[in-house]
Amino acid sequence: MRKKGFWVILAVLAALLGLIRNSTIQPGIYYKADLMTAGIEITNKLETREMEYQAIQAARELHEADNPAHEESLQTLTLMTFNIRSAHSGSGTVELDSIIEEIRETNADIIGLQEVDLNMPRSNYQDQARIIAEQLGYHYFYGENISILGIQYGNVLLSKYPILRAINHRLPRMELEPRGMIEADIDINGTLWHVFVTHLGLNSWERRKQIHYINNIISRREGNITLLGDFNNHSDNVEMSIMDSNLIDSALALNCLDQFTFAWGNDVPNVRIDRIYVSDNIVPLNLKVMPSEISDHGRVVLQILFNKIYKEGI
Repeated sequence: MRKKGFWVILAVLAALLGLIRNSTIQPGIYYKADLMTAGIEITNKLETREMEYQAIQAARELHEADNPAHEESLQTLTLMTFNIRSAHSGSGTVELDSIIEEIRETNADIIGLQEVDLNMPRSNYQDQARIIAEQLGYHYFYGENISILGIQYGNVLLSKYPILRAINHRLPRMELEPRGMIEADIDINGTLWHVFVTHLGLNSWERRKQIHYINNIISRREGNITLLGDFNNHSDNVEMSIMDSNLIDSALALNCLDQFTFAWGNDVPNVRIDRIYVSDNIVPLNLKVMPSEISDHGRVVLQILFNKIYKEGI
């Protein structure tokens, strides 16, 4: 009876996943004139996701109790995005050791960092990406946005799992400061993941061009996809309406829109410019924003659930 119950729950789960995939709400498409309609649709989506999570958790518990050696299992993964502000504290000192401890505290598996220095005089000529990765024991890839005579500034991908391939894309720009996006393939226990780390510009037209570029890249990928970044805008800004519809704003899916990450013209965080997007085959479980003692950005930490396939040995 327990085996039969397991497959029944999995069938329900599959149906729910299909429903979610067909009714995904695109982040950022709602404006003030449509607030009532948006509220109804978001509520329906959240209720459906809650049913989905309950089915997944029930299937997982029954599966583990019934047949732990089954070839398919469900696995959790922790993601984080964090703008470290070059490890500069409010008083102007460089506190990279403190930033490293704040990253360690989250125990995240896959991490996207923004505003990371290499050979910058302001940061005592540190190779910040290398130091962070070595101290924490992560694989890493550094994608510079600015590079002048060996002095660099950009994004970083950290991973507990092997990085199979990584490149740095130059994003379209209108302003003086160049922007970029890391694209990487990661092997998570035999499962391929496509991970992107970015930091968008300050000009809305520039961001629109950058999002078009990002969508063009992501649309060519299939399977597990996550986009980590500092987007320098609100999630419902006009330019975000063109974000790939297969990507879900994890905070929207979990009804965590009050988890602010940055203080914009205020003494306390009041905007959510740092976000994590996941493909619609990935289930967000919980999200929290952890404040930083050094950076002016909070750490966005997201736990997700996905299917893991174990391959039997000889």
